[in-house]
Amino acid sequence: MSARVTTGIEPLDLGAPEGIPRTSSVLIAGESGTGKSALIAHIAANFMLRGEKCVYLALDDSPESFIEQLESFGWPGRELYSRDLLYIIDGYTYTTGRSAVSPFSRKSVNVQRLDELTYSILSTVEELRLEGAGILLVDSLNDFFYFHELSRVVSFIKSVRAYVSKLKRVISFFVLHTDTEGMVDLERNVEHLFDGVVYTRVNEDLRKIGIPLKELLVKKLRGAPTNPFWIPYAITNRGVCPVDMEKLTRLIKSKLEEYERLK
Repeated sequence: MSARVTTGIEPLDLGAPEGIPRTSSVLIAGESGTGKSALIAHIAANFMLRGEKCVYLALDDSPESFIEQLESFGWPGRELYSRDLLYIIDGYTYTTGRSAVSPFSRKSVNVQRLDELTYSILSTVEELRLEGAGILLVDSLNDFFYFHELSRVVSFIKSVRAYVSKLKRVISFFVLHTDTEGMVDLERNVEHLFDGVVYTRVNEDLRKIGIPLKELLVKKLRGAPTNPFWIPYAITNRGVCPVDMEKLTRLIKSKLEEYERLK
């Protein structure tokens, strides 16, 4: 049986109450604005703060932005980088056409050269001697689908899962933004490739009355039990936190009373 580890994030750990197996590859999917970026930043911070290394493939934004995001929640991004706990592979700069190298990237890659990018990830895990500890974050898969056919993206996911997660026992997290029907369809086509799937959303019923309540669902997690229901969470200055249900109940009641007065 593979060793399991908790994330230290209460809503996510409620969904995976006995932890995530070290041999897992996990997809985190949802629309923009549902808290995925805060969730992966919190996951990264918690692992690094307990001494485990994080390899972060930056595709959606610059390495500096990830450092700034960590620090916006009070986590010492620059310090973690200087202590070699955070290793950033910069796949963002090539997509912008800039030639400047980020001071926070260890390597630069071009997402359009998929074989080279795959090798860069696998060789980094080898160089850092990650085995049975640490995490890989791919943020996000969307650029892969923009530049490559589905079969090549599937091959990439399988390669990372086989080497990083299964062989080296390093948990890999992949982010996917499902803002279009096309991306929703692609998510359905690749979901089976992952050991774990976590969905994020804003509760549609509450959004209609002006309450943008974020929720997550651990849909599956091979080798570990799950609580397969939508779990509310909030993004605060301390990262991803559980929702105070008494406060939420009062807020819903207030909004409904306000709505009734408008009739």
